[in-house]
Parts: sequence; C-alpha cells; structure tokens
Amino acid sequence: MADRLTLTRALESGGMDSQAAERVATEIYDAIQGNVATKTDLREMEQRLDLRFEQLDRRIDAMVTRLGGAVNSHTMPRNQ
Repeated sequence: MADRLTLTRALESGGMDSQAAERVATEIYDAIQGNVATKTDLREMEQRLDLRFEQLDRRIDAMVTRLGGAVNSHTMPRNQ
C-alpha cells in the first residue's frame, strides 16, 4: 500500500463507494503511519547495530588479551 489514494482506489475497485473508500483508506493509513518502519529506518538501525557490534568486538578482544596476559603471568613453569 503506497498511499491513501492507492488504497482508496483498491477499495473502490472492490465495490465500495468513493466517499466510504476515502474514509476507510484515511483511517487505515493514519492508524499504521506511525507504527511502520521504513526502509530508511531499517538501514539506520542496521548501521547503529553494526557500530555497536564493532564496539563489543573490540571490548571482547581487549578482555581476551588482558585475560591471556593474566593467565600467562600466573602460569607455573613445568618441571621436565
């Protein structure tokens, strides 16, 4: 559903009179307008998530490096 006019025409082609079709189309369009994510919304969310995952990856890498250093500094040499 691209817009109100497209929906109105679809309702009219289904047998609804023009005035009723316009009213129903307006109500449906207004009800969903603020509750539907656009492609732009999804792209922006994807970019924010990508950035967040990159930040988390860097934090995890830093923690692994610190833990690896801590383990290595506390490891006793083996007697052979």
